Amino acid sequence: MTALKQEHHSHMRVIKGGKHPSKKFSKKSRFYFLKREENRKQKQKYFDYAKVCIETLILIQKVARAINPAFYFERLVPHYEVLRSSISNSTESETYSTNIIERELCIYKSFAHMNPQRLEDYNKVLMKGEDEYTALYKEREENHFDKVSGLRFIAKKMMLYVANSEVELFLEINEKLIQYQDEKLMQLFYNITIHVNFLKQSTHE
Repeated sequence: MTALKQEHHSHMRVIKGGKHPSKKFSKKSRFYFLKREENRKQKQKYFDYAKVCIETLILIQKVARAINPAFYFERLVPHYEVLRSSISNSTESETYSTNIIERELCIYKSFAHMNPQRLEDYNKVLMKGEDEYTALYKEREENHFDKVSGLRFIAKKMMLYVANSEVELFLEINEKLIQYQDEKLMQLFYNITIHVNFLKQSTHE
C-alpha cells in the first residue's frame, strides 16, 4: 500500500471525485477545478433556505411597515424560529421557502393595491391575495410544471438576493419586475435593496 502511494507524486494525484486513476490533470486544470469548488462552497452557504426564507420574510414585513402598515400588522409573524425549524425539517426546503415568499408577495400586492383603512377590511384583502396565490399554485399542479417565471421567479431570486446581494441578482429581479409590471412590488423590492445594502450591513459591524 505504501509503495503504491509513493508511485504517485503530489502533482500527479487525481482530483478528488474523478474515477480515472490513469488520468492526470495539468496545473491549469487543477487550478480551475479548485476555483469552481471554492465558488460552489461559497454559494452553498447561501442556500440554507430556512434561514434565507426567514430573513426575507422579516425584510418584506419590515419595509412594508413604512409602505403599508396594514400589511405589517396583518402579516407579522411572532414565531420565526418555529417556522425556521419547520422549513429545516422539510425534505424540500427550497420549494417550501419559495412558496412562502411567493405567497407573501401575492398578499402584499393585495394590501398595497387595495390599501385597507379599517380592520374589518383586512380579511377581504387577505383573501384576495390568498386566492391569487392559490390560483398560481393550482396552475402549476395541473400542468405538472414548476414555472420559473413571474412571481415565483421573483420570490426565489429575492431570497438569494437577501442572502447574497449580488448586482447580477438585483438586475435579474429588476428586469423581471419590469416585465411583471407591478409598481407596488418594484417599490417593495427597492426598499428591501436599501435594507440589504446599507441597514443590514451595519448590524454586522
